[in-house]
Amino acid sequence: MSSPAARRDENDDPRPQRRGLRSVTGRPDGDLATAPVWWARLAHRDTDPIEHSLVAVGSGRFRHGSAIDLTAVDPRGGRPTGWLVDVRYRACDGRITRLAASPGLADPGLPLWFAEIAHATSDIPSASLVAFRGDAFPAGTLVTPSEVTARGLTMDENVGELRWWTRSGLIECVGVTADAAGRGVGRLLVGLAGGIAMLRNWPALVHEPTQPELR
Repeated sequence: MSSPAARRDENDDPRPQRRGLRSVTGRPDGDLATAPVWWARLAHRDTDPIEHSLVAVGSGRFRHGSAIDLTAVDPRGGRPTGWLVDVRYRACDGRITRLAASPGLADPGLPLWFAEIAHATSDIPSASLVAFRGDAFPAGTLVTPSEVTARGLTMDENVGELRWWTRSGLIECVGVTADAAGRGVGRLLVGLAGGIAMLRNWPALVHEPTQPELR
């Protein structure tokens, strides 16, 4: 797994501009934010091994795209005002342990946990973030497909999946089951996948203008 992204200069905007595509994280005309988005790195002092968070914050406090290192301050379980997405990971190896989104971004009202798939046999490098409902893992936990099957589940027993191309950030597809439709699961997956991409220095997620709005 890739190491966490290094801190960016506050004057650099890491999000690429692509003609004909629409950003889905962090631009005023995107689906997930109505204000500039900056990124905060937090250090949690209540875990062993130590865990950090990369948090997307929708506010004008810092320049859009800025990466602000706040690890010197104990967050005491809090997040910056206006936070959208929190990607929590182990500082020692970058393994993501938990994903969270603010209710203002998406609030499906379901106990969701997640699995990540790396499509190694795909012609175009791609990844999927898959949402599951239930108590097999604590809500927000990110696991591997092998951990899913170890709990007696199949990868098909999910409520939603987002697949995107990791070299371009282009969303290939978003699918949500009928019983979870209209709850914001697709919107949630896009926000969380965008946080994962930022952590790993992958391109920001984008989608074609013809793709439908996420619900």
